[in-house]
Amino acid sequence: MIIYHNSIITLDYNPATDILSVALPDMQAHSISEVEHCLDIIAEHIVSYDVKKLLLDSSKAVVEVGDEAYRSLILQFSRQLMKTRLQKVARIATPVASQEHRANLVAEEVHQLNPAVAYENFTGRAAALDWLLL
Repeated sequence: MIIYHNSIITLDYNPATDILSVALPDMQAHSISEVEHCLDIIAEHIVSYDVKKLLLDSSKAVVEVGDEAYRSLILQFSRQLMKTRLQKVARIATPVASQEHRANLVAEEVHQLNPAVAYENFTGRAAALDWLLL
């Protein structure tokens, strides 16, 4: 069921599995505030619907921002998620090696914050969903 939609993101929530699915938006320097707003919307809906499982699809997202802007945005989003009752986050990786390397570096930094949320990367949607349903 679509619980939120705008021109950038769509939040699709399945109450039977308690999974919120969202394709992450492109990140470009001129649109960083829009992306930040979209991540805020995702966090707000996780709280509103008391979501326990999140599927983030990065497979088609284009990231064209500097390392520090990317790091700051992802750390801020991660801190928001840590304040929710979220239990699992599955991320579908991008096929772009440089983007994936940067995502992994930031994920390691997030892991050092000792989040209570389990986090895994996947190359495909089916494997990500299987893990979320365990």
